[in-house]
Parts: sequence; C-alpha cells; structure tokens
Amino acid sequence: MGSPVTLHSRPAEIALAAWSIVKGLAVTLRNALRPSVTRDYPARRTALHPRFRGKLGHKRAEDGRPRCTACMACEKVCPTLAIREIEGDEAKGRERRVRTYVWDASRCLFCNLCVEACPFDAIELGQEYSIVGDSREQTCFDLEDLLEPAGKGESR
Repeated sequence: MGSPVTLHSRPAEIALAAWSIVKGLAVTLRNALRPSVTRDYPARRTALHPRFRGKLGHKRAEDGRPRCTACMACEKVCPTLAIREIEGDEAKGRERRVRTYVWDASRCLFCNLCVEACPFDAIELGQEYSIVGDSREQTCFDLEDLLEPAGKGESR
C-alpha cells in the first residue's frame, strides 16, 4: 500500500495557512479600531425597557400595610416554586394580611405569572436587576426586603 493521495501540495498548504492567518488578523484589526461599547457600569446604569421584569416587590395599601392577603395564588401558579413560604395572620377575607413571604430569586424565571395571578394587585416585578449574592441564601428575600418604602404605594 502506498501513501494516500493528497489534493494539495506542500507549498499550497502553506499558502492556504498563511492566507487564513492574514484573514484572521484583518478581522482582529478591524474590530480593534472600532469605538468601544463598554459601559461605565455601575456608575451609569443601562436604560431599561419599560416592560423589563426585575426584582419582585410587594405593594402597600393606603394604610401602609402590605396589600397581600396571603391567598397563595402566586405560590400555586409559580412553575419553579420560587415563592416558597407564605403565611398570613389570623384575620379572614380581605382583612387578612401576609406575615411571612419568601421569594428565591435564584429559582425565579421572571415569567410574571405570579403578578398576573394575584387578585389584589399586591406584587409586581420591578426594574431592579442587580440582585446577585455570594451564596444562594443571599438571593432569598423575605417580606421586609420585598416591601416598597412607605408612601410609594399611595401614589399609584
């Protein structure tokens, strides 16, 4: 058996390899001369689309209490079980208010199903997107972390 037949001779292979290197360098130089698109983050934050879905937030009622009545509709509809723990006080009906609420941002798909399922318009996905942490425990938020500041809910 002889050696396999090659379609290119040795000088042609060298020329083809050199041409590939020249094309690659041309792409590199063309991109190196473009203006930089790097943002000055976090000093200047990127403008977000109005429909962006960020951190979950709880709205307050006019009296300053959370609007959430712990009906658990958001927990039932969540496909990833990101809303883990909801407990309400002892009151009944619309007077009932949430006492414990835990949202795990590391599991959330930001799909907005929980917001759509809420019959009291008590939760929303806001514009905050910097919700990272060093551990998974730091991406779990309780009710106090999710409540909007007092006074903000009155203007809605």
